[in-house]
Amino acid sequence: MSTTDNAFSATLEPIDTPKTTLKQRWWHIMDNWKVGIVPLPLFLLAGGLIALDCLGGKLPSDIVVMVATLAFFGFACGEFGKRLPVLGKLGAAAICATFIPSALVHYGLLPDVVIESTTKFYKSTNILYLYICCIIVGSIMSMNRTTLIQGFLKIFFPMLCGEVVGMLVGIGVGTLLAWSRSRYSSLSCCRLWPAAWERGRFRCQWVMPR
Repeated sequence: MSTTDNAFSATLEPIDTPKTTLKQRWWHIMDNWKVGIVPLPLFLLAGGLIALDCLGGKLPSDIVVMVATLAFFGFACGEFGKRLPVLGKLGAAAICATFIPSALVHYGLLPDVVIESTTKFYKSTNILYLYICCIIVGSIMSMNRTTLIQGFLKIFFPMLCGEVVGMLVGIGVGTLLAWSRSRYSSLSCCRLWPAAWERGRFRCQWVMPR
């Protein structure tokens, strides 16, 4: 572009964009392609190793293998639920991650070695208690301190009243049921014994005439 009076001369040169290297593509896949929170390459690697162990007939029940196994099946079921058309936005991921493994075990679609190793792992380590504690403590510790204190002060009195009322209602219902049962039992005995006595007395008189 050029002019004769008060002119500027400028040329537009193409900007060289750097080519994407193989390393950048790899980290792009690791950062953006995930199943749950597990990157897709690691997810596929875990699935392949679990399949090899199952074909070998032995899946170790130690914590390293079991964490990878539970993450593979749990996130696979959760991803399936999350991608459902309507139910995916209504919490289907958590529902599928909870109930699909149980259904697979019930219908015999999971290998026996996976079921045995998972059962042994849960029974020997009691990791479910650790998981529950981590969820509760993590949710409490992640809250803002001011919000946590204000929320606790707001719900403390209603929660205390609910505990007291629930305790009294439970004791009252239990006492009422026990009293009515004992009363019904005593009334039944009072009504049935004379009838049985009269029936037996009549039979004795009929069998053994005077």
